[in-house]
Amino acid sequence: MMLKLSNKTKWFLKNVFLFTLNPYLAIKNKFDFDFLNALRANKKLIKENNLKYETLSVDLVKKYKFGNENEKSYLSSKHLRSVINAKYFDDMQNYGYGKKIIETTDFQDLEYLKSFHLYPANVFVINEILDLMDKELISKGLIIDYPSGIGNLFLYLSKFFNNNLFYGVDNFEQISKKDISTYQDRIGNIAEINTIDYFYKNKNDEAVEIVVSIELNLNLIIDDILKLDANYIIFETFYVSRFKFIKEKLSSKYEIYKINESIIVYKKLIKNKLL
Repeated sequence: MMLKLSNKTKWFLKNVFLFTLNPYLAIKNKFDFDFLNALRANKKLIKENNLKYETLSVDLVKKYKFGNENEKSYLSSKHLRSVINAKYFDDMQNYGYGKKIIETTDFQDLEYLKSFHLYPANVFVINEILDLMDKELISKGLIIDYPSGIGNLFLYLSKFFNNNLFYGVDNFEQISKKDISTYQDRIGNIAEINTIDYFYKNKNDEAVEIVVSIELNLNLIIDDILKLDANYIIFETFYVSRFKFIKEKLSSKYEIYKINESIIVYKKLIKNKLL
């Protein structure tokens, strides 16, 4: 009984503290203290890694036209309005904290992000993958999206990479394998999407270049992600910044390569040296 009371007191005091840091933001976001805590954790992690910080940018993405991909993805996903997590697929731009976090920054291209049939952080993911590609830091290993959902990220990446480099991991709890297959059929079967167990059984000998993991609690999948042994991993920043054990697990094998308010890029260490 006393322990419960103590935890409630700590929770209350923490929320009061978060409110005093930015009362306007607290009121604007309807006292969503989980969101305020995510912002605070992000700022702390960025401050600790200020030399790796780069402002939010989609400059590399804007060099290309994605009108065809946007239209194809939207048209190919109409059947998803009746799935379990229909809200996500119907309004990716406003789902979760992704857009809200970006709105607290000086980023000026929010309208541009809205043109994509992607969760906002994934547009920054594309920009970072293009940067790695331009700098010739990645080769011909697999690009894995975990969880991949319908695999719409691969539609955009197919502009730059061969489809045989794509693999999507999903457990089909939020969307059925049949609904994913329908989307993939309509866009041209760009990516293979299956479970992590299927990957271990059938593709475990293939080198993994990049793992993208956006919009999912990492405690559910962090061990599997590390097991994939990718050269680079890209997460949503607030899914890392709030959890000490996630940061500790990652630091045993990876180092932060780049960080901003939306995403964080890790680079694999080999024999205590960066790749």
